[in-house]
Amino acid sequence: MKHKTAILGCGNMGTALALVLAESGQTVSLYSIEDDVTREINTKHKNTKYLAGIKLPKGIDATGSIEDAMRGASMVIFAVPSFALDEVAQKAVAYLKKDTLIGCITKGFDKTCGSPLGLCMASWLPAAFRKNYCLIGGPAVASELAHMKPSAIEIASTNPAAAKKMAAAFQGDILKAATTQDVTGVAYAMALKNIYAIGLGLCDGLKYPMNTKALITTQSIMEMGTILKAVGAKSETAMSLAGLGDLIVTGFSSHGRNRTFGERLAKAKTKDPRKLGLTTVEGLAASVIGQRLAHRLKLKTPLMDAICDCLAAEKKFEQPFIDYLKKLRLN
Repeated sequence: MKHKTAILGCGNMGTALALVLAESGQTVSLYSIEDDVTREINTKHKNTKYLAGIKLPKGIDATGSIEDAMRGASMVIFAVPSFALDEVAQKAVAYLKKDTLIGCITKGFDKTCGSPLGLCMASWLPAAFRKNYCLIGGPAVASELAHMKPSAIEIASTNPAAAKKMAAAFQGDILKAATTQDVTGVAYAMALKNIYAIGLGLCDGLKYPMNTKALITTQSIMEMGTILKAVGAKSETAMSLAGLGDLIVTGFSSHGRNRTFGERLAKAKTKDPRKLGLTTVEGLAASVIGQRLAHRLKLKTPLMDAICDCLAAEKKFEQPFIDYLKKLRLN
């Protein structure tokens, strides 16, 4: 018997996940507010705007109606941009069934309350649905996933049965799925890694070698582990697919927007993302919230502080990062 999954969000990641599920024999309904995108998926089996060059299986359809997308779905995945998650979640709640498996792959911090969006999403759900909630993290570049190259995700839920069920839906020859109960750790790691990826991008902009990037990666994971422990999560989650795995993808891949921003920021005359050829850079907002959190918890996070100082500088944006490396003393 085929299962139907509704994916709310028709960007590159939502479409890539739909492709993976469809290839395993499931039917998938994608929700999008963009009529041109839904029309192209339904008539040409393509999503040129967000995932060019990929032919989508016929088991995927698209709609502009959340109700239609979720009708008959045993699993729903929220894959909308961070700014739209709250609104879409509020609309989708009306169509959830008591046994619907719920996943969220949207990353970042909520600008209002300062908590990771993965935790906010759980709080937005009625209590009866929270036992079926899973957070999806890990090093999954959408374009690589869509080309069916080996990849992995990490599924976090306080309900091991829900995590195991969702992992089974995704697990296949190409995509692998790990599970964990550390929802808090995965949620914070998913948001914090964007900050440290900017630092890895600064390494590239300054033409530092792999030795330096390895050093910054190590220091990033150490600081992330310290923060995770302080918020009540497991420090070792910083070393997981959702922590180290996602940081490597974000901080080393040419697809990483935060890494690209850090690279272009070094020796630039502006720190305006748009003037640097970028739109959304999640690490900018995350840096303010992340540093505020670390200071509130009285944690020492010198690398994060250096990256934040670069983002606050009026000129020579890379200088605080250079100074950090000069002053760094390892235990």
